[in-house]
Amino acid sequence: MKHGALQSAEKYTKTHQRKKRWYRVVTGLACVVVFCTVYALILPAITMEKGACEIPEHTHSEACYTQVTSATRTEPVCTIESLNLHQHDDTCYDSEGNLTCGYADFVVHQHDSACYDENGNLWCPLPEISAHTHSDSCYAVPEAEEPHVHTDACYIMERGELTCTEHVHTDDCYTETSTLICSLEESDGHQHSDDCYAWNKVLTCDLSTEPAEVATEPVLVCGKAEILLHEHTADCLEESGNLICGKIQVLEHQHTDACFETVEEPADTEALTCTLPEDEKHTHTALCYGTWELTCDMEEHTHTEACSTAEETEATEETEETTEPEEEMSGMEIDPGLPVMGTAYATTGHMRAHSTTGYMSAYSVMTLDADTTGATDPVSVKNYITGATLYYRTNENAAWTNVSGATDIPGDADFKLEISYGNVPIDTLLAADGKMTYTLPALFRNATANGKITSGSAEVGTITVANNTVTLAFDTTWLTQQKTETNTVISGDFFVEAEVNLSQVGEDGKGQIVIGNTTITIDFDGDIVAQYGNVDLTKTVSAISEETDGDYLTYTLTVTAGADGCPEVKVVDTFADTQHIEEYVGVTGGSSATNDTDGPTETGGTGSVYIGAAPTGDKPIPDPAGENPTKPGTLVWAIGNMGPNETRTLTYRVKLKDAYTGVTAKGNLQNTANVYSKTYQRDSDIVTFTPRAGATMSKVASTFTPGENGGGTITYTIWVKANADNSYVLDNVKIMDALDGSVQNMNGTLAAIRKNLSYDETSFHLYQGGSNGQNGSSGLTEITAGTTRNITDTDKDGKKNDRFTYYVGSLAPGESKTLTYTVNVEPGVFVAAGNKDFKINNRACIYTDDSRTDGGVWLKGYNTSKTINRKVWSRKLAGGKQETESTVSMSGSVYDATGSSVTQITSPDSSFTVPAGSYKYQVAANEAGDWDLSSASMADSLGSQYMQFVGYVRVDAYTISSNAPGSGLDDAAAIANLSSRTPDQTVWVKVDGQTSFSFTPEQIGLAGTQAYLLTYYAQPTNIDGITQVVVSNRFELNGEVVIGNSQYVVLTGIGAEASVVVAGSNSFAAEKQSWYYEEPKVTTGDFTNGALYWVIKVDGTVLPRDTAIRDVTNAVGGSAHYIRGTSFVGVYTGNLKTNSLADYADLDSLIDSKLLTDLESSSYTVAEGTYSLTLTLKTEISLEQGDSLYLIVKTEPSQLPAKKRDAFTYNNKLQSSSDGTSWLDHNTASKTLYGSENIFKELGRVFTYPGSGNSTTDIKPGTRQAISTDALNGAGTYVAWQIHVNYEGSLSGRYRVVEQIPVGMEVTYVRIWWLGYKAVLQDSKPTFVQLTAEEIAALGGSWTEHAKTLPSNNAGKQTNYYYTNGQQVIWDIDNLVAGGGYRDDYAVEVQIVCKVTDPDVLLGGVSKEFNNVVSLKNSEGRIIGNDNNGVTIEKQTLSKQGTYNPETNGGRYPFKITLNELGEDLVSGSDAITLVDDLSDTLILDTASIQVVNTKTGEVVSNWTASVEGQTLKIVLPDNLPLTVIYETTVNAAPGQTISISNNAHWKGYTTPSGGSVEVKEFHYSSGGTVGTDTSPSVTVKKLDQYNTSQTLSGATFTLVEGTYADGTFTPTTDGLSLTGTTGEDGTLTFGKTSEQTMSYNTVYCLTETVAPEGYVLDAVPHYFAVAKQQEDGKCPTFPKGVTVWYQSADYTYQAYNHKGEATVAKAFLDAGGNHLAKIDGAYRFGIYAEANPTGNPLQTVTIKYANSTVTPESGTAKFTNLTLGGTYYIYELDDSSQPISGNTLATVNGANFLVTYSNGPAVTIPESGTAAAAVTVTNQVCYPELPHTGGAGTTLYTKGGVLLTASAMFLLLYYHTKRRKEESASS
Repeated sequence: MKHGALQSAEKYTKTHQRKKRWYRVVTGLACVVVFCTVYALILPAITMEKGACEIPEHTHSEACYTQVTSATRTEPVCTIESLNLHQHDDTCYDSEGNLTCGYADFVVHQHDSACYDENGNLWCPLPEISAHTHSDSCYAVPEAEEPHVHTDACYIMERGELTCTEHVHTDDCYTETSTLICSLEESDGHQHSDDCYAWNKVLTCDLSTEPAEVATEPVLVCGKAEILLHEHTADCLEESGNLICGKIQVLEHQHTDACFETVEEPADTEALTCTLPEDEKHTHTALCYGTWELTCDMEEHTHTEACSTAEETEATEETEETTEPEEEMSGMEIDPGLPVMGTAYATTGHMRAHSTTGYMSAYSVMTLDADTTGATDPVSVKNYITGATLYYRTNENAAWTNVSGATDIPGDADFKLEISYGNVPIDTLLAADGKMTYTLPALFRNATANGKITSGSAEVGTITVANNTVTLAFDTTWLTQQKTETNTVISGDFFVEAEVNLSQVGEDGKGQIVIGNTTITIDFDGDIVAQYGNVDLTKTVSAISEETDGDYLTYTLTVTAGADGCPEVKVVDTFADTQHIEEYVGVTGGSSATNDTDGPTETGGTGSVYIGAAPTGDKPIPDPAGENPTKPGTLVWAIGNMGPNETRTLTYRVKLKDAYTGVTAKGNLQNTANVYSKTYQRDSDIVTFTPRAGATMSKVASTFTPGENGGGTITYTIWVKANADNSYVLDNVKIMDALDGSVQNMNGTLAAIRKNLSYDETSFHLYQGGSNGQNGSSGLTEITAGTTRNITDTDKDGKKNDRFTYYVGSLAPGESKTLTYTVNVEPGVFVAAGNKDFKINNRACIYTDDSRTDGGVWLKGYNTSKTINRKVWSRKLAGGKQETESTVSMSGSVYDATGSSVTQITSPDSSFTVPAGSYKYQVAANEAGDWDLSSASMADSLGSQYMQFVGYVRVDAYTISSNAPGSGLDDAAAIANLSSRTPDQTVWVKVDGQTSFSFTPEQIGLAGTQAYLLTYYAQPTNIDGITQVVVSNRFELNGEVVIGNSQYVVLTGIGAEASVVVAGSNSFAAEKQSWYYEEPKVTTGDFTNGALYWVIKVDGTVLPRDTAIRDVTNAVGGSAHYIRGTSFVGVYTGNLKTNSLADYADLDSLIDSKLLTDLESSSYTVAEGTYSLTLTLKTEISLEQGDSLYLIVKTEPSQLPAKKRDAFTYNNKLQSSSDGTSWLDHNTASKTLYGSENIFKELGRVFTYPGSGNSTTDIKPGTRQAISTDALNGAGTYVAWQIHVNYEGSLSGRYRVVEQIPVGMEVTYVRIWWLGYKAVLQDSKPTFVQLTAEEIAALGGSWTEHAKTLPSNNAGKQTNYYYTNGQQVIWDIDNLVAGGGYRDDYAVEVQIVCKVTDPDVLLGGVSKEFNNVVSLKNSEGRIIGNDNNGVTIEKQTLSKQGTYNPETNGGRYPFKITLNELGEDLVSGSDAITLVDDLSDTLILDTASIQVVNTKTGEVVSNWTASVEGQTLKIVLPDNLPLTVIYETTVNAAPGQTISISNNAHWKGYTTPSGGSVEVKEFHYSSGGTVGTDTSPSVTVKKLDQYNTSQTLSGATFTLVEGTYADGTFTPTTDGLSLTGTTGEDGTLTFGKTSEQTMSYNTVYCLTETVAPEGYVLDAVPHYFAVAKQQEDGKCPTFPKGVTVWYQSADYTYQAYNHKGEATVAKAFLDAGGNHLAKIDGAYRFGIYAEANPTGNPLQTVTIKYANSTVTPESGTAKFTNLTLGGTYYIYELDDSSQPISGNTLATVNGANFLVTYSNGPAVTIPESGTAAAAVTVTNQVCYPELPHTGGAGTTLYTKGGVLLTASAMFLLLYYHTKRRKEESASS
């Protein structure tokens, strides 16, 4: 038993030991498993620990790239057409082809860089055309050509006898003729050889061997057309609107931004762009196609051993810091009752007791982990849904409404489905590559999502919808980081918007969806598919089809059903007006199937059609009308049920009523089709047929073809064409052409001319085709049928010369035809025209007969004017006075015409004598020799008692067989042409002693078609006692003339006239001079425009009675001026000796000289007309030796120059007469009035300059002269003025220009820009003068010399000297020339460029006028002219815009402020400028988001500081740079809540300019989805320096207390959360991140600073806030005013600010009597110093500015900041020299004198406690200046001087008094 027990014990022991060993093995293995498992689990966290590397491991994947789907390019859109240039047509030319419209059809343009694309290719369509004005260099006097010398080549041998017969003769067939020149006779000793003959040559060269005439007139040689820039203004037009300026408008165009547009076009996303071949190493992915941009902002990084070492070190340090035991937390669950919208929660195994650094704020752009190895399918959201809500709205502006309880929801409503999810394991998500998906219920389609998922303000994922599946893609790096913080799950929400899938709605109108555990029922409106299913209708109409039985229109209806199909579809088609509609073709009142033989055709199916009555409101779909319906009725097309996306098309025809196709307006045909589903109208379309009918034409006249009978013909070609876009054929088209002007009463030929014209009835031919400008019928096919012609004899004179009508038939659209015909010109037309060219005018028009009968509607017209050169019947030439006697020999027949008849003299004289003083006359008659003038009388009459004929008339008769003198020759050339010929016969006719003669060629033995040249003489007679007289005589042809075959024409007084001036025995000389202009002295009546004074000077010994002197104002061109009732000023005699009229300023000064005596009024009479004044002597006037007679007249100018460049010239002609009938012209005097004579100023341009390069940008264009950019003073806004000196050309020598620059500008440069074209030709050109030291000293003041060598426009480079003193600029111009002539000929144009520096303009954005004044002084310093020019400038150097994008920004609202775009110096004397930005209470500024970049370069700018005071942000920025400031704000509102946002930016000290504000009156936002891992909110205090927000502050202690807030009172909650903490080195303090600090949503907390950072003032003002979360109703609770509510995430960041010590300065004013003044405008500057008696610059300066009714800052005080607590400082006002002003001291501030005193200062001590120190008040009392002015020696000098003068006077009085007494004593 014992043994058994022992055995049992042993067995048990062995078994126990075996189990014990096995247990140890299992335990060991378990430990290994546990260790491996735990290590594997914590390995990712260790890997992600933030070590020394601090760079997360990342490799770019496809998710890091975004494909480029579109690209933009700049495309030029500037074309010749887009410029809307004037296009010339027939109305732009006169009958001679001269341009008369006054507009150019081109622009001046020179190619610049904008004309070329980026590859350097020229894209610009504009031709290069330069403006050009001819100058002297454009002309040259041509050199005379050397005379020609004939050579053998100039001759041919004369032909002799023909030596052959019967063939075509050549030169070999003739002998050559010669002349024997040998003197020897032929004999045995001599036989004639070739040397004995001179071969006869015939000259064939027509070149002259005479020396060429030397041209004296210059000819144009530049080869350029003169093109002058000119733009018509109101001054170029008369009242009726016609142009009167005489100029052609030529504009200039250079490309601007408006000439280009940015075109966005899709990029090719499918083109293979990868260069690697596909093989085992590479397979094409999405990135291999199209273009991709890297949008990931993480850098690629792979951890190395160095990174691991750092991580281990940090892990060790972290372990040491973790001293508190960890609490075990298992099985923690999320309360499903907590709201989840916009938040997320985490379940953790263990929570660390200390704070760790999070990564959330680092992810503003989502990046996806590239490593997808082992990734599983996306996580289904369905398994984690915690709630869902469905909303709808009826339009995009309506509010979202919960579908719960809603009925009759429209089928076209928008729906928003919100889904919340929770407890999604992070590990599960990471295994699925961070993706979750949710398939939307089939009830929805076309869903969209916001596009991003946010955690707080960070974007941590995207949300997309495709194929009704929502995909949430989280940033796996963010997920891993969350897991590193020991969070294990995430929670969040998302929403999508969608349309309802109507086909999924039940017949009862109910729809139901199940989402998670939530079932949502939607109650829709009935007939949902019929009411809301999509069905589209389109309609088109064709052109008219003209058929034998009528005209038709074809319509097409297309119906397309949507994705849901559509039940019971019908289309109702009706015309708005049926008066022109006959019927719907092939449709009856009964329903019939489509695709019948004659009816409408249908594709896509077969429906039915019928005619119904007109639709009504009660019955929009009419029923069939039955048999014999009223036509046209309404077409109804019944389609029936349509399937999804089904399309049906119906084509039908409509017959039109007769005559609709005429061109008379019948109105448009409007047709409306409505498509219905059941009885619901779903769509409609309206198509309007607009009939078009038009035509164009041209007409060309051929050259005049002379005929054998002296007349000729003109052939006309008329081309007509129907417009290609006509709606129908033009029927019965006719052409009407009239010579008599009866077609539209225009362009008729003069009746006297037309009497000799006729249409040739046999010449009319019509052709098919032709083109615009067709001339003749070459290549065209004649139309011989279907045309009619009718020539009308309107005036019943039996001649076909009035008009014709020609029917050309019909014209189809685009068809053309050509008509030719001839007009006969009878020879009598040349008689009717006399000695002048004449015109044949006619007008052609085309018509179409609307009614298809006679009548017609006008389509187009065309005027033609043909000029026919004159037939020269006679010319007359008067020679000069013959100084010596001459004898004329005669031979041939002689006749006597001195008696009553013409008789032949049988024994004539052989010669006659022409006395000295005689005048020779020559007359050419019928110079072409083409008419028989045998019976026509040739007569001449002197018509004056002072001349008579001498001797005989020589008549030479010529037969003109060829080369007749041309009608275009002048009289002298034509007569010389006849004189050079040998007459056929010469006859002499006696006229001696006669004053007239008359004879016919027949009477003197001449006959036939001959030309005649008459030469005769006349001598003065009866000229004793006269001064001079004009003798005119006229040669006339009268009687019957013959041409051709007995064509008789009667001449009536056709002739020519000539005049000579005959001087009498009395000497006579007259001259007219312009004197001066007198300004207006009256405002009504005559001479309201002032008076022009003229003087006529007459010299002679005796002025006979009846001598007349006439002043004529309209005989020569120029501006009009008038004779008035008081224009006669007076007649005087006398001698001005050596003086000239220029020595007398006006009439009074001339009369005061007493050198002239009034002529008795009884000695003359005066006759006045509108344009002439005539003085006639009633008695003989004898003038003493040296005396003259002066007639003074004044005229009134019609207009005065109103503009500076105006120059009106008034011409005045002088005439005299001895008998008052024949008038002799003397000289013409001129007076020019200028808008500005000596100097004027114009705006050149206002422009901006970017600071480099040669490019400027015009803001306000003026005269637009070029700018010398090299001389500009950096970037900025500039004004260029152009100053014209010596415009009139009357100044000579040296003058001084004085320029007053407006305040707020500084002069940049002055230069000579341009010299008048005559001034530039001077050897000594006008130039600037450098002043001597003595001349500068004589100016007084402080003047600075400037010498700038700059180019000019036409005078080369010049050194320009000018001198400045403050705002005054002067320069001297020498070498001015008084040359007179045309305006500007001797002018000097000076360019002065000023830079805008006015701070109100640059910083305040105000509009301000700058007036620039200039004066011109002569050498004596007297001002002889002045002018001014003002320009208003408004500039914007600050603009602000909100850059919110609802797709990406959510509750963050970003702003962009663009500053100082040019990069100019905005603040003179400072390198910094302060931007102020005022934010509304609905915005929370994120100071960490502020960025400043250089706008031009894109480089980040770092030298700036920001400060915050309340809702005001101030940023001190560098001046002189173009900057862009970007920052973000958080919207203080819940998603979906509507609020207003405003933001106003401005420069410090100035108000917000235009463009500086952003205001959104109604703003709300939404987020596509939110996510997070926090189950409770937290708050982070970020402590910052108030005046430098980049400076974080440590050591600030805060308390956080939970409570309630009502009526402005905070009440702590009993046992509520109460925490205390201090900001760390990074300036932050976080509450709510640990278990003992758990905070609650929707709860008010009070955050209070209890200890300030060292050196800073405590801000003990409590801050009340709450972190909001949506409740079950989807809304956030409301909080009382005074509580800041944070809606964006669970983590609220509060930016708290502290400042150092501050000191305040205030301003006060007293008048001289010590009385208080509210203000004195000006900017007052103050400085703060560390010493009581400062010597250096102040530590800080501030300004208080008073302007009008405003003060800046608005508080009226200024603040010094960043002062040391407990420190003592000294505040002083600064004078105009920026020096501190001590107390009770007189000083100059803003140019005024003040007594300056200080209250509570100038010393100020900053309290250690940080409480505010008392403000230092600086008082300025007005103090009137003492003599001398401020800065002088006071009154001491004057007092001493006064005492000295008084003493001296007393001494002198005493002296003289004593002396007088002594003298009196001596005399007595």
